Amino acid sequence: MKTLLVLVALCSVAAADVHTNKSAKLSFDAPKTYKLDDQDTQSKGQSEDKAVALALWIVDSGDPDKATHDVAMQFYTMIGSLQWGKPKADKVNGLAAQWIDGTGLTGGNHKVDLHLVLVGPTATKKYAILVAIVDDKQDAAHKAEVTAILKSLKPAK
Repeated sequence: MKTLLVLVALCSVAAADVHTNKSAKLSFDAPKTYKLDDQDTQSKGQSEDKAVALALWIVDSGDPDKATHDVAMQFYTMIGSLQWGKPKADKVNGLAAQWIDGTGLTGGNHKVDLHLVLVGPTATKKYAILVAIVDDKQDAAHKAEVTAILKSLKPAK
């Protein structure tokens, strides 16, 4: 089963589009099947099956508590009852990173899983959040794909 997950992750990266945030000089890879709107300071969109929503935006701080608050503020009309796990400090492609998982409920009390990585400071001295919001019933099916997207976040030229 692990071999299959690795293969799926590798395939999704191979058939990916690069999305660049010019303001923070960051990029990430998302499968070509995702429909994303890239702007100077943010990117947002979803998977073809609408089970995964992605968003990347610039924030003022590398503080994980502020990052989870920023996510709550960005999605307050859509997701409530947010609960966050403990941040895990790490690096992603040479950038300092905080990995945080959480759960929430949509307006119809439908459970969603949130996976975010907070990175920075970047070359432009900015911080950014890349978050995947996944339908809880489809989280396992999209796990390798979401992990590959989050781990693809890297400095851009």
